[in-house]
Amino acid sequence: MPGIMSEPKPDIAEAYRECVDITRRSGSSFASAFWMLPRKKRNALHAIYAFCRLADDIADDPEIAGDRTALLARWREELDDAFRGKAQHAVGVALSDAIRSYRFPEQVFVDLLDGVEFDLAEEPIESFDDLRLYCYRVASTVGLLVVRILGFENPRSLEFAETLGIAVQLTNVLRDVGDDARTGRIYLPSDELVRFGVSAESIFAGQMTDALQLMLSFNAKRAMSYYESAERLLPEEDRRALRPATAMGRIYRALLDELIERRFPCFEQPVRISKPRRVAIAAKVWMGME
Repeated sequence: MPGIMSEPKPDIAEAYRECVDITRRSGSSFASAFWMLPRKKRNALHAIYAFCRLADDIADDPEIAGDRTALLARWREELDDAFRGKAQHAVGVALSDAIRSYRFPEQVFVDLLDGVEFDLAEEPIESFDDLRLYCYRVASTVGLLVVRILGFENPRSLEFAETLGIAVQLTNVLRDVGDDARTGRIYLPSDELVRFGVSAESIFAGQMTDALQLMLSFNAKRAMSYYESAERLLPEEDRRALRPATAMGRIYRALLDELIERRFPCFEQPVRISKPRRVAIAAKVWMGME
């Protein structure tokens, strides 16, 4: 990550342009679901994504040198400054402007950074409760911010966002088993590894065993149940406003379907949904066709 204080404080327009660039460079599905929104809402979403992307890079980007714990602490300071109108980094400046418009709860961002800290500490995931908390911190938090930008009337929409975030991150965990193993991490609960007879050593060795296949299928069903629960939680009066969030969920559900159909090719090239397909899925949701 470039030095947080290395450049003069940018103006708002310049800060948002930097956030857009970060989002585009990432190649994430995030932008595909939100491209039809008005500029103000898109800008706020880009600010959130950029903040999350740079925070995540502190834990995961191999090109980042130096004390990652100190970098995360400085990023926490930038978050504090963003909420108090004192941010200096372009992403912090943009986020501060979005905070003024949408009154985001600071604790949600704190929870998100706690997820990054969990990664940095390489704490083990002993049970599904641990995994669910991790999914909440790194994904549900983003959903809780997104629905505040999109707007909602029924408080149950916050439950929808939290539940959909769990589903999305579980899907990421299933897709990234191989990539995570190559960095020395396993996000599947260790008590379930024991229950299914899967050794950590076999995962680190990139071995797709029958036992691992069964365990991944079990967790795919678990993820699918979260997608279905999110759908039930979405209030009728908020369906139109939250179509972009629904579109994001449909894109990741399509990814889960692909993983299941291809029998979890976790130790090969990670499964991706192509950009044209992502846009097509999002467009159908936007037009009320799904």
